Amino acid sequence: MNFFQRTYQRTFQRTPVDDAAQARREAAYQRGRVDGRTDINERGLINEHDAAMRNAYDRGRRDERARRHPRRRGSPVLATVVVLALCAGAFVVYLGVSQGSFTNGGQVVDQNLANAKTQAQQAGRNVVGRAGDALENAGQTLKQKSAS
Repeated sequence: MNFFQRTYQRTFQRTPVDDAAQARREAAYQRGRVDGRTDINERGLINEHDAAMRNAYDRGRRDERARRHPRRRGSPVLATVVVLALCAGAFVVYLGVSQGSFTNGGQVVDQNLANAKTQAQQAGRNVVGRAGDALENAGQTLKQKSAS
């Protein structure tokens, strides 16, 4: 049984159940677990007409299958890294095919990286120059305000 069933099962029952009926349901649950363990796929193994017993049997089968085959979840970070690596590999293959060889494709990538580096350095110099000019202008403005 899962946590919810163990904790709240008796709270939500509509009618009180005598001990004999509860024992039969537990037995049906255990039979369901055994059948789930042996991987029997037929539901007709329990011939009871009591819906509660059939539900207990089915619950036992589900619980046993869930215990034997836990659901594995992957890491979203790892999946993202793998997708990015696949995209990079596909891009390298594309460049190799479009340039005629992987050597020429590598040269194209190197040229693009060098151009991006040069542009980033120039943009950094421009930002530093503008920041210096702004500080100088702010200093001049403060001197003028303090003089008047």
